[in-house]
Amino acid sequence: MKSVVANDFESMLIFWIIGFILAGAYIFWIGLFFYGWTRTPCRSGYSKNYRTNVSILIPVRNEEASLIRLLGSLTDQDYPQNLIEIIIIDDHSTDLTSDVAKYYKWRHGNIRYIKLDDEVEGKKAALGQGVIASRFPVILTTDADCIPSRQWVKSMVECFDNTGADLLAGPVIIETGRGFFDKFQRLEYFSLLGSSAGSLNTGHPVMCSSANLGFRRDAYDLVSQQNKQKISSGDDVFMLLAMHKRGVKNLMFLKNHKAIVRTKAEPGLDDFINQRKRWASKSRHYNSAASVFTALLVFLINFYVVACLFAGLFVFPFVQIAGLLLISKSIIDFPFLWSVTNYFGERKIMKYFPIIQILYIFYISFTAIAAFTSISDWKGRIVKN
Repeated sequence: MKSVVANDFESMLIFWIIGFILAGAYIFWIGLFFYGWTRTPCRSGYSKNYRTNVSILIPVRNEEASLIRLLGSLTDQDYPQNLIEIIIIDDHSTDLTSDVAKYYKWRHGNIRYIKLDDEVEGKKAALGQGVIASRFPVILTTDADCIPSRQWVKSMVECFDNTGADLLAGPVIIETGRGFFDKFQRLEYFSLLGSSAGSLNTGHPVMCSSANLGFRRDAYDLVSQQNKQKISSGDDVFMLLAMHKRGVKNLMFLKNHKAIVRTKAEPGLDDFINQRKRWASKSRHYNSAASVFTALLVFLINFYVVACLFAGLFVFPFVQIAGLLLISKSIIDFPFLWSVTNYFGERKIMKYFPIIQILYIFYISFTAIAAFTSISDWKGRIVKN
């Protein structure tokens, strides 16, 4: 009888030790990103001596409605239009995207429109063709379903000029919508934004978004052949990681309200899960220790909580382990998100943190597993992962 009790105690002790290790690792690693976020300088000054030419790349596929909004925003930028070229790269659209692009090209002399060749497809290929077609050394990228602030180009270009940055990630925020589902997505985006900024500032970059990204043409040329060409997605993250691996030093985040790019929330749960599966599937191709560690740690701590909750239906101490991990996560997640949302004037959304924190553990566990066990699609096309 004593041996059975001893064995049960030893087994539970192992689960507790795993829980403490995961909790400690998570607090340390996310705490490092939090520190990096707080140390990221705010840049808000502007110069009136505009001399830098910039190319803006927009990969599109079936974006006839969104493209009208975006091009209207880009042609109304608070930056001389004669210093900007806008290149629309059409990834085999089947709607009226080409007609919209050609109309704006006719109205504005600085807009160009190119189509991908039949033998290539995907956002990464589109951006690659856009870089080849670009005429200027500073390149910005955004997505067709985004709306940059009116000072976006000016903010990004000035940071390039003042800091000598080789790659510049900017803030991406989901537009304010109604309903809890929108708030869930917005809060998650703030966590990604903070992690992107924090990791870049600590020298351990793990992510960025092509919805708001800038880079120098010569830095891109250094890594263009290493950018995971066989994978159709991940154009942003793999370029960042390739530059970091090649020793490109000036990889920065632009912490500036006027550099914000806003994007739409996914309209439905299927679209949301499918997008997150595509994002998660990139992690199998990471060749950066920081990125692999981050992805693995986030999955493991969330999955361990879910597993302990289910085990707790039969053995109560597992519920206590799950509680330990949830509290440990919240100890660092809450102040981190509070700081990020407060900077962008969105602190009110933090009242949803407790329920989102609980839902998040199930969502992460599901999407991470689904990303490796099922296929993803994007606009009617199977995505190569």
